[in-house]
Amino acid sequence: MYASRHRIRIAALAALIAAFAVGRADTASAQRESGIQLSPQSNRYFISKDVGNERWAITYNLDDKTVTGNVFPISGGAPTFLTCDITRVEQAPNPADAQYFLSCRASGPCAAAPCDPNQWGAASETGPIPGSFLLPAETKATLAGNVQPIYNQSCATSAICHANGANYVVLANGVSWANTFLVEADGPNGPQGFFVDPFLPESSFLFRKVNGTQGPGGGQRMPYNGDPLPADEIELIRSWIAEGAANN
Repeated sequence: MYASRHRIRIAALAALIAAFAVGRADTASAQRESGIQLSPQSNRYFISKDVGNERWAITYNLDDKTVTGNVFPISGGAPTFLTCDITRVEQAPNPADAQYFLSCRASGPCAAAPCDPNQWGAASETGPIPGSFLLPAETKATLAGNVQPIYNQSCATSAICHANGANYVVLANGVSWANTFLVEADGPNGPQGFFVDPFLPESSFLFRKVNGTQGPGGGQRMPYNGDPLPADEIELIRSWIAEGAANN
C-alpha cells in the first residue's frame, strides 16, 4: 500500500506541474515563495516550489541529466523521495517552452541503514514537463536549445573549423561544453583567457571572437572567412554565458 501511494504520486506528477505552470496555485502555495537557483559551478539547478498541496525541493543535475529530491506534504507527514532520469527534451526557441520527458522512481523515507532498495517503486514515464518548471524565470538561452544549433550551423562545419577533427577547439554536439567551459584559450596567439567564463560574456574569448571584440592578439573574428553571426545569434550566446553557461 505504501509503495502504491508513491506510485500514484509519480503518476500525478505531470498534471501537478502543468497546473503550477499555468498559475493555478492554491492558498497554501500563495503564502510561500518559490525559487530556482543555479549553483556557482553552473552544474545544478536547485528548485523549491509548491505544487498543489505539496512542496517540491528538487535538484536538476546538469552533469548527468537527472532530477532528484524530496516532495513534502504541506499539511505534514512523511516525504516522498524522487529520482528521475531525463530521457528526452523537445527543445524550443523559448527555453520555457521546451518539453522534458522523465523516467522517475519514488520511495518513502529510509528508517535506518541499510536502506531497503525494494522501497523504490518501478520506473514511471513522466512528461511533458515544461522548461519553465526546471529553469529560472526569463531564461533566454540554453546550450542545447539555442547555442548548440548556432555552433552546428556556423562553427562546427568542417574539420578545419570546429568540427570533430579540428586542431583547435571542437564545438560539435556533446563535446562543445567540456571543450570551452573554464578552458583556457591558449592558441597560436597566446593566452586569451577562458573560452567561456560563466556569468561573464565580455571576459569569454568565444563570445569576443563572434562579437568582434577579441582585441589585440585575438586573431580574426569568427566565423572564419565568413560573414559575422546575426546580431540575434550573438545575443543568444551572450545571454547563455551571462546566465551561467550551464550545460543545459
